[in-house]
Amino acid sequence: MNNDYLDNQDKYMYGVCCLGGDEKEVYENTYYNTIADALSATAAALSAIHSLAGELPAELKIAVCEQGDLFKPSECNAFTEDAITDLLDKSDEMVQFDYFSEAELFDLTDEQIQELRKLINDFLDLKIDTTGYYRVGKFIEVITLTKEQYTKYL
Repeated sequence: MNNDYLDNQDKYMYGVCCLGGDEKEVYENTYYNTIADALSATAAALSAIHSLAGELPAELKIAVCEQGDLFKPSECNAFTEDAITDLLDKSDEMVQFDYFSEAELFDLTDEQIQELRKLINDFLDLKIDTTGYYRVGKFIEVITLTKEQYTKYL
C-alpha cells in the first residue's frame, strides 16, 4: 500500500467500500477529506456489522480518489434560467394579487434572465465559503486497512 495515502491525506478523498459489494462502491456514494471522516460517517454501518457479527471486520477496504477542485455553489445549478423565470412568475402573481390586476413587472427577456443568473451565481461563488468542500477527482485505487490500522481513526 502507498503510505502517501495515509501520510498526506490533504491530497486525497476517501470512501469506505461497502462490504460484499463492488470494490469501488462506497457507503452512501460519498467520499470524505480524511480516512477518519469517512470512518466516522460510516460508523453506524460498522456498528451494525459489529452487532451482527460480534466483532468488527478484520479489514476494511477504502477507495482512494484524487482531491478535485473546490466546489462552487453555482455548480449545484439551483439558479438556472428556468428557476429564475419561475421565481419571477411567482413574484408577478404576488404583485398582481396584492397590488395590480394585470402587472407584468418581472417580465424579463431571455438575455436579462441569463445576466441575472450569472450575477446570482457569481455572487454565491464569491460570498459562500466552500473551504473543505472538494469535488471527487480521478479514482486511484482501493487500499486495505487492517482492524489495527482502521481502528486508530475511529
